[in-house]
Amino acid sequence: MIGMRRTVDLTLAAAALLALGFLAIVHSRDLPMGIVGEWEWPRIHEPLPAAGLLIAAAGVMAYGGLAAMGHRALGDPAPGRAREAGWVAGLAVSAVALQVLIPIGAPHIYGLTKWSYIHYLRGATGYLEIAKDQARAAPLRFLAEYPEWIAAKDSNHIGAHPPGLIAMYAGLLSLTERHGATAGLVIAATPPAVDEGFRRVEVDVSGPAAIPSTERAAVVLASLIALLACAGTVVPLYLLARESLSPRWAWASSALWPLASAPNLFQPLSDTMYPFLSASALALAAWSARLRAKPGARARTPALLAIGSGAAMAFGMFFSLAFLPIGLIAGLMVMATPSLRWTSRLELIAWIGAGCAAVVGLWWLTTGANPFVIWWWNLWHNARFYEGHRRSYFPWILINPVELAIAAGLPVVVWFLVGAIGDPRGVPRVAWSALAVLVLVDLSGRNLGEVARLWMIFLPALFPAAGVGLARLGAGGQALFVTLVLMGMQTLGLQCMLQFVYPF
Repeated sequence: MIGMRRTVDLTLAAAALLALGFLAIVHSRDLPMGIVGEWEWPRIHEPLPAAGLLIAAAGVMAYGGLAAMGHRALGDPAPGRAREAGWVAGLAVSAVALQVLIPIGAPHIYGLTKWSYIHYLRGATGYLEIAKDQARAAPLRFLAEYPEWIAAKDSNHIGAHPPGLIAMYAGLLSLTERHGATAGLVIAATPPAVDEGFRRVEVDVSGPAAIPSTERAAVVLASLIALLACAGTVVPLYLLARESLSPRWAWASSALWPLASAPNLFQPLSDTMYPFLSASALALAAWSARLRAKPGARARTPALLAIGSGAAMAFGMFFSLAFLPIGLIAGLMVMATPSLRWTSRLELIAWIGAGCAAVVGLWWLTTGANPFVIWWWNLWHNARFYEGHRRSYFPWILINPVELAIAAGLPVVVWFLVGAIGDPRGVPRVAWSALAVLVLVDLSGRNLGEVARLWMIFLPALFPAAGVGLARLGAGGQALFVTLVLMGMQTLGLQCMLQFVYPF
């Protein structure tokens, strides 16, 4: 027992050394945050907000205490389903609160101010402008003509994306215009820092024109959707981990998510919404395979779960083509399920495909737009993205995994390695499947830089392996608390030193 505790202490010391050492390197400016002359994360030159940092740090400590309590509460003897559900619901609520508190610790124009400002930057998003100018008046006609519209775009950002985000903004604008009372409530509840972002938009982007209250409400709702989806990822992540792990270690895996660096630093970009869908799709696929593998199991429930998995991925495909590799991860995970006959594995993959085809067909019938034509043009534009941007292949394929590790949080990576090296057979197959796909994605050269944002969608699949590392050493609530504090320090430190959403 004493030897195991010492091992846990040494592991935590290694995590602290990595996280704090990395922050020291970033602060020293001795190491470029990327490749000089190609792409680097820009630095912040604003003073630190002492009061804001204290508030954010207090939020991290309180959240860590809750996570430690849940870790103990979900231990042996095994809790009932009602108890599990209650703790996971509490985790989701606390994750939302935490991810609101963390940006308070950023230099003030890089905190909650960006939750309004970012939606108006054409280089970073551009979806709101298109929704206002082209899609809002006749959204169904815009969607029907989207294949021809997207074919005429270039390879810079918009051309590589399906119409989902434009449709979302158009829908929110329509909602707030039709329901003025709801828009008023949203505006009344908007934090002052977000209001400051709107004022900056009126000066920097819109000129003297004031932003209508209905548009402000739509933008706030878009940021709120991103927040709820990002923080709410703890729920499908818990279910994904729970397929292979006991409640205590599934809790530990999901409790790490709200303090991961990338989900916090890139709020409220649309990329922060996608992990919720990817984790949901993978959790449904994992449980469909597990239930199908039970002796004497009926095929109906696993089939329904597999259909739901495919439907979730297809829905995500109308927002980003990054869901294509998620489908590959799900397929590999199902095929790697032990005690499952090959015919059953192929059957589940077919049901996943059926769920995907159903959503795609519904979209096609509703809008009249051929989604395959849209995706073909998206892939075409994406393939040409680096034609006007200098990027070196070999340096980036080495840097990308390092950046992904930082995006997840270096303490998470330490626990991941403890699990993967110490108990490789105990690591959930979703993590190994995700690693295999990430190697392929990296070697493809499609993402040369910025993977902290672009690969965020893959992160939930890796977190259950960190839970295995914690379980292997029998780490208690105190170790989980220290891990979360270290993750909070890394996230808050990066937030104060580097720009991840937009430059001012």
